Amino acid sequence: MSVNAVLHSEWTKIRSVRSVLWALPLAAVLLIGIGAGVSGSVGPGEADAESFDPVQLGYYGVFFAHVVVIAFAVLVVGNEYSNGSIHTSLATVPRRGLFYGAKLATGALLSLLAGVVASAGTFFASQTLLAEHGAAFGDEGTVRAVVAGALYFPLLAVMCMGITTMLRSLMLSMGVLVPFLFLVSPVLAEVPGLRDLAWFLPDRAGQYALRLHLDPAAPYGPVTGLLVMAVWAAVAAAGGWIVLRNRDA
Repeated sequence: MSVNAVLHSEWTKIRSVRSVLWALPLAAVLLIGIGAGVSGSVGPGEADAESFDPVQLGYYGVFFAHVVVIAFAVLVVGNEYSNGSIHTSLATVPRRGLFYGAKLATGALLSLLAGVVASAGTFFASQTLLAEHGAAFGDEGTVRAVVAGALYFPLLAVMCMGITTMLRSLMLSMGVLVPFLFLVSPVLAEVPGLRDLAWFLPDRAGQYALRLHLDPAAPYGPVTGLLVMAVWAAVAAAGGWIVLRNRDA
């Protein structure tokens, strides 16, 4: 099969399952809606605080939206293992590199589209609601935050697709990834001696770019944080490929 045919096949698989198709729009709605809701409830006293960061506040919904992105990525890969269709897919596309690359590319591209809409939407909605307390697009750090917000979804999706390919199980992947990416970073950040480790977890690193005011305790800058997340995604994708190449479906 040609590359275009395999890419089309992966898109068909995604759009044919309603829960997968609507996951990314839901993630975008959550990011924008929660960010707007939180920003709209800010009072003058809170906004005048020295630690107030209007951009970070606008991206508050990322804590919830990224759970939906995890579910999307796990379903894109894990559905084929759970229903056994992975055997048919690999028989139809015997070039496993092409099959795996097309799956990652399709999931990443759709996640990027959702990320662009979600990041731009939450920034402009939240800063509009914050009015004079908000930041204007073009202010120092704002463009970087919006771009990082757009890239957060696809990097997360690629990482989760790679890990799901390694685990070869939908339920196991959900059971590992959701707690790891929703609970571990906040818990480690509160444990003395482990706080430094938390900075290098993928979610914490990626989200560090979604702010204006930098944390003096951070061991890197916002762009480096996004690169740390990209390394996690690349390693997970490579691990998934190694498992898919060397093990039977």
